[in-house]
Amino acid sequence: MAALAAIQQATLSNGLTLLGVEYTRVPWVSLAFMCKRGAETDPPDKPGVADWTAELLTLGTTRRSQLELARDIEAMGAALAARGGWDATYVHLDGLAEDMETLVATLAEVVMTPAFPEAEFALLKERRRAELIQAADEPREVATRAFARLFFQGAPYGHAVRGELARLEALGLEDLKTWYAREFVPQEAVLVCVGMVPFPRLVAAAEQHFGAWQGGGPASPAWREAPARLATPGIYLLDRPELTQSEIRMGHLGLPRKHPDYFPVRLLNYILGEGGFSSRLMTRIRSELGLTYGIRSTFAWRRAPGPFVISTFTPADNTALAVKEIRQVVEEVREAGVTAQELAEAQSYYIGHFPLGLETPRALARQVLNIGLHDLGLDYLARYRERLAAVSLTEVRLAAQSHLHPENLVTLVVGPAARVKEPLAEIGPVTEFQAE
Repeated sequence: MAALAAIQQATLSNGLTLLGVEYTRVPWVSLAFMCKRGAETDPPDKPGVADWTAELLTLGTTRRSQLELARDIEAMGAALAARGGWDATYVHLDGLAEDMETLVATLAEVVMTPAFPEAEFALLKERRRAELIQAADEPREVATRAFARLFFQGAPYGHAVRGELARLEALGLEDLKTWYAREFVPQEAVLVCVGMVPFPRLVAAAEQHFGAWQGGGPASPAWREAPARLATPGIYLLDRPELTQSEIRMGHLGLPRKHPDYFPVRLLNYILGEGGFSSRLMTRIRSELGLTYGIRSTFAWRRAPGPFVISTFTPADNTALAVKEIRQVVEEVREAGVTAQELAEAQSYYIGHFPLGLETPRALARQVLNIGLHDLGLDYLARYRERLAAVSLTEVRLAAQSHLHPENLVTLVVGPAARVKEPLAEIGPVTEFQAE
């Protein structure tokens, strides 16, 4: 793998941070604007505001309609997209490096002068309604959304980024305008450029097109703390009598992205449940017991502590056994740690796959955005493999003891209560949970 070009940084006079990487393999440039506020700042009764705002930014400016904007971007062979995330909102514009100045000007127009057209908002609302109705019929989606609501008990990570069907009618165009006016400020924003563009040229273009922007504000305080209240550990049941199998989510509070144990915990989680067919959970629950076709564990790395969640599904009659065995696997890993061979395989996997995340300007831009969001340092990518390789077996064992808490697992089962409740009650008290 060729040496990575250095990440260069500058700050405009209005506070907007610029991060640039010169990428010389193709004459392409990937621009990414990031407002460091996302769905965690959605009003509690109006989930989806940040994500909806992101999409509406691409649907027309005060100078160009959605159709004109799309036509002009297509004429350059460029692509515009936007989305909301948990801790940030993103607008991407990719195109030819020779069009860099025009692309920066277009991105600035989209970010700084959105039109918030009523007609486009109405169409967006109907698209989201159809999407959410479809999601309500998908057991996996129902379980994931219900677990977030149950686990976070109304805290900012307790809703779906793309919105909730039950609260869709409460969300109006003025909510998006208000959120945009408050959260989009240059002091809490980053512009990333990866491509065949000298960094000084990016700085000059950014100063010309973004330099006068002052935004609204004051932005919401960045959410970095753990929620004051979480669901009580135990077993919760959402009755879906029509299902023949159960969706299972088991989790507890995880860690913030900037936690010093990030690398040991990432390797630990690969061994526990992220490493595909070689993981402990897949080996026990699928290969040895035949209870599922797929199971994985995830630490959601966010600015504030995100959830650690194990996700799987199983025939309804196997639900209680699956829950019992999953907990047993987590206990075993916490108490006995992992083996040297497992650690070596996990390190080899992440180090070997590291270049794949840097293959294109867009992929590299995503990595740089992550660095900007979490303040990981400009040498993060250059030292990534070195830091992974330096993690010791003792560090992973200590991470397992410190950050796996089987006694605190919140277990949600979405399945037919008539078949699963009584067997689950043999493990512990079962609380009926109602979906919205």
